[in-house]
Amino acid sequence: MKNIISANVLMETLSKEQWEAYRSATRCHICEKSFASDDMRVCDHCHLTDRYRGPAHSNCNLNYKNSLYIPIVFRNLSGYDAHFIIKEIVTMYDGRVDVLPITKEKYISFTKHVDSIKDKTENNFQKNCVKLRFIDFFKFLSTSLE
Repeated sequence: MKNIISANVLMETLSKEQWEAYRSATRCHICEKSFASDDMRVCDHCHLTDRYRGPAHSNCNLNYKNSLYIPIVFRNLSGYDAHFIIKEIVTMYDGRVDVLPITKEKYISFTKHVDSIKDKTENNFQKNCVKLRFIDFFKFLSTSLE
């Protein structure tokens, strides 16, 4: 996942219709505010898929963050002892763990916020790389699996 998320993917080549829509746009697609005459307009794109998302203010584009949640689904997680999983993910990477408890011993969900991953070969850090969300889908079903 680290390699996929950290890859610098260039934006796809825009079609003629996309260029026309970009040039004629009056609003930023992120904040939905109008462009002023002195605003620097940029082409916002997804850095994972290379797809063009729309015209944006330069500041909106720079401050835009993807919510990178990776769901890890368990059946009846709260019925099992999830403490051994939490114990391991707390020490695996830097970052906090948020817990959605039923009781002190049982959880519906918990999330590991991986704050940074250090690349051992290049000595660089990536901040807020990914969030691992462990969920108990059994708690979200309205009927039994049968």
